[in-house]
This record gives sequence, structure tokens and C-alpha cells, in this order.
Amino acid sequence: MSFVHLLVNWACLLVNSCYTLDFALFIRGFGLFTREFCTFTREFGLFTREFRTFTREFCTFTREFRTFTREFRTFTREFMLHS
Repeated sequence: MSFVHLLVNWACLLVNSCYTLDFALFIRGFGLFTREFCTFTREFGLFTREFRTFTREFCTFTREFRTFTREFRTFTREFMLHS
């Protein structure tokens, strides 16, 4: 048994209650919850990093596309003037 379980058992014996198992299960469940929450936050962090990369690349693409359209308009204007 771990120190926490011994401490819980001692506390429950001290107050003459029978909630030792319930409390131990609660502690275990809370540990599982915190582990899952940490996994979730880590995965969410990875998602946000990927999303930032995507938005940065999308902004670069739109900037390059605007440059392309500007140059294409200039080209068509020049072409029409010389035709």
C-alpha cells in the first residue's frame, strides 16, 4: 500500500468510518482524470501549433496569390495596349 492509502486508512479508522475504499477510489479516479486532462492539454497544444503553422502558410499563400494577380493584371493591361 502506498503512503496515501495508509494515511487514508488511518484517518478513516480514527473517525470510525467505512469510507476508506470510496475515498481511495475517488483518489484513483481523480488521478486518472488529471492524467487524461494532461493528455488533452498536450494534444490541444499540438493542435494549436499545427493550426498556427497552417494559418501562417495560408497567409503566405494569399500574399503570393495577390502578387500574382497584380502581376497578371499588369501583364494583361500591357498586352491589350500593345495589341
